[in-house]
Amino acid sequence: MKVKAATFDIGGVLYSDDAFKRAIFSALNQLTTVSKSDFDQVYLSHLKSQSGSLRSKLCEAFLGSLDKKGELMKLTNIRWLFNDNDQYQDGRECLIKLKQAGFRIGIVANQPKSSADRLKQDDLMKYIDFLGISAIVGFEKPDPAFFKLAIEELALAAEEIIHIGNRIDTDVRPAKALGMKTVWVRRGEANPEPSKDELAAADITVSDLKSLPELISSL
Repeated sequence: MKVKAATFDIGGVLYSDDAFKRAIFSALNQLTTVSKSDFDQVYLSHLKSQSGSLRSKLCEAFLGSLDKKGELMKLTNIRWLFNDNDQYQDGRECLIKLKQAGFRIGIVANQPKSSADRLKQDDLMKYIDFLGISAIVGFEKPDPAFFKLAIEELALAAEEIIHIGNRIDTDVRPAKALGMKTVWVRRGEANPEPSKDELAAADITVSDLKSLPELISSL
């Protein structure tokens, strides 16, 4: 079945995941003292595991339990802001090319409300048919309900939609389980040391989005 729509993650796909990394590191240091090296060790270990919640792991590692996770994320969300250098130009160009080719475009991303403002600021909102930001819709990936909402709002069969994300556990697997086609983008919070199974998990695996419109058209 021909692909007629694409859903994009934001972090690692359209914008750098460094924005979240900066935000939560700063938030942790408002609550306690965390060195950059200790933080990076937990962060990298999580990327290699590709399982569980990074937010929970950081909270447990540096705050001792999950008791302060709500406070940590409140402080993080205030700081979780993209700057001009965070935008991936190949992500922007890919989104625009697919839209120009007649694709319906959705966003399915675990992000704060401020991400919607950034999309507007960067003049990308006009290309988006469904804005699925977790803080707005009330779902977080990998919840199947989030992807089901996107399918419903795009008014297409799951098989006609391709999801583009940089996580196997929260992007590729849940989208694939519903029948969507998938793209794994190996940057940001993607596993830097993927297994053979991870490399084969998505319909398309890329390190950037420069040739992605052509690859999607060839499916």
